[in-house]
Amino acid sequence: MRVSRRRFLAALGVSGSFLAQETRGLAEPAKPTAPRRFIGVYTPHGRAHELWQPREDFALGFEGSTLAPFDDAATYGKSFRDRLLVLDGIDLSAGIEVGTTGHDGSRVILTGSGADGKNASLDQFLAIEHGLGAETPHTSLTLGVGNDSTEVGQNISWSRGGTPVPKWIDPSRIHAELFGTPLGARREELEHARRAGKSVLDRVRADLARLSRRAPQGERTKLEQHATALRDIEKRLTQVERVCATPAPPPGFERLKAYGGGEPYFDAITDLQIDLLARAVSCDLTRVATLYLADLTRSKLLPDLPEDVHQEVAHRYDARDQVHAGTPESWRKLGLQNRYTYGKVARLLQRLDEAGALESSLVLTSSDMGDPARHSSRQVPTLLFAGGAFPVKTGRYLDLRHGKNLQDGVPNNLLLVSLARLFGAEIERFGESKNTSLLTGQLPLA
Repeated sequence: MRVSRRRFLAALGVSGSFLAQETRGLAEPAKPTAPRRFIGVYTPHGRAHELWQPREDFALGFEGSTLAPFDDAATYGKSFRDRLLVLDGIDLSAGIEVGTTGHDGSRVILTGSGADGKNASLDQFLAIEHGLGAETPHTSLTLGVGNDSTEVGQNISWSRGGTPVPKWIDPSRIHAELFGTPLGARREELEHARRAGKSVLDRVRADLARLSRRAPQGERTKLEQHATALRDIEKRLTQVERVCATPAPPPGFERLKAYGGGEPYFDAITDLQIDLLARAVSCDLTRVATLYLADLTRSKLLPDLPEDVHQEVAHRYDARDQVHAGTPESWRKLGLQNRYTYGKVARLLQRLDEAGALESSLVLTSSDMGDPARHSSRQVPTLLFAGGAFPVKTGRYLDLRHGKNLQDGVPNNLLLVSLARLFGAEIERFGESKNTSLLTGQLPLA
């Protein structure tokens, strides 16, 4: 393994300077027949349900509404209300079963599995196992803001075998990976570098094949992941030309991480991540992506919020129910966090629409908790934005809650099955659980 790993890293080093492709010409808007795209977005701190649930006739513009950005044409160029499906009553059931809840619940959002699950998340399933990323330079993109940790509770993208997919949090790096070309490099120089890199990849691939034949079953998954990384590099080596405009390089940031002084820059970083993601999708550099958003703690962005949004807002949320009136001021403060986050999702929809890619895109937005004060992973706020390429009935609120006092929801596995089938994957179940009844079924999306 020592030799193989060294050669693998050498391959990454040789190809690192030219992973992104030459770009020339202008980006053309995606046509209705464009390949379908999937984007998953994590939003922090659950939701203030009192301000999240649409009003009668699917009204989103009431006072304090956290969903108001999706019907704000003045800010985002148009209303996205008619493309929105609000799903109330989605439970992270497979995680609840084994205690992967609360802040750890993000592990369940796209996998439908608890912390011990071994299946891929939906994005990686679509990109690799279903082949949605086979024809693009980047099989998938995994982006984040302020946090590149891969621990349980810090990631929504997971490879088959239960391995987390690392997040990219530096816009400068993402720009270089997607669009960078060495300044002044001639075509023959780039082609020479590609041939050299491919030669190294061929040697590493041969090493992996030999090791796979001798490795125990438990190690083969790791070797498969190395092979997937090699295929991703090879695609970027062989795709010489991209017909797509190159965006201007983003500014560098002195600090990028939460608890490391990066918080004041998070708003600008989030906008850059969204713009780069939308450009990558519209340029067909990838068809699968995820984005892990940060909260407003220590950002000092909204004067009505305290320094510590996590402790002083999310944990102080006091919900209304059948026997308790709740505390409206706690709804308002959590609603500010929610509305800010949804404003960023609206920006993503705006950028996709401006590039002509919205009609062929499916954007799923969810969180790890419903009621953040209780660390409950039931009734997590789930929004689905579906372009016209997908047979989804949007512009509505779908209440899936049931049971006594509407406290029970449906497993998010049903949603994952339904979304996979929208991309042509003929599956009946998704995720892992000892209670297999959680894994099978579909939702009435059409």
